[in-house]
Amino acid sequence: MLRYDRDTPEFARVANLSDAVFAIAMTLLVLTLDVPASSGDRLAAALLEQLPQLVAFVLAFALVANLWWQHHKLMAQFQCVEPGMVGVMLALLGAVALVPFPTSLVGNAPTDPIAVLAFIATFLLLSLLFLLLVWRARRVAALVETVTEPLYYWMIGQWVSGSLVLLMAVAVTLWRPVAGLTILALTIVLGPVAARRGATSSQRLSRRFLRED
Repeated sequence: MLRYDRDTPEFARVANLSDAVFAIAMTLLVLTLDVPASSGDRLAAALLEQLPQLVAFVLAFALVANLWWQHHKLMAQFQCVEPGMVGVMLALLGAVALVPFPTSLVGNAPTDPIAVLAFIATFLLLSLLFLLLVWRARRVAALVETVTEPLYYWMIGQWVSGSLVLLMAVAVTLWRPVAGLTILALTIVLGPVAARRGATSSQRLSRRFLRED
């Protein structure tokens, strides 16, 4: 099987490409904001009209930044990459590059179910691709030795639970689009808190697992 270890240029190129795509996507999000044509007394009113676009920008930037951090931590758990993993990562990066488009949609129509569904569905796709990447890495034995079985299942559980929350947000959006966006926004705060607590528990299980071995 074709594999590239951590100390090879090929592994570094995959990591650098990932960082570049995340950085470009986060930068392009600013293009979802329109510069008001008004001036003087009407400028404040024009800026207020663009408040939904600003909220969409902040939400999307925070979500993509969190995904970059999750990707950064995940790359640290890889002892190598192989073509299957690279394929999944390219699909993931494609979804990241797509984020500015649904962000623009939801910024211009924050109460339109189609716009909100497109926005949430993009992050649901990203969550599922992260889940697939973790599964693929385990399947081809690309995870470092410190990723024990309990820690692996915690990683899988993290992305499964996140995907379920986003599925719930999709369902809620069909009824109340703003409520769906609220659920998505809450994941920025509640997700890391739950992950930190889960990581602590998984580390305890991992130490017990290693002692038993």
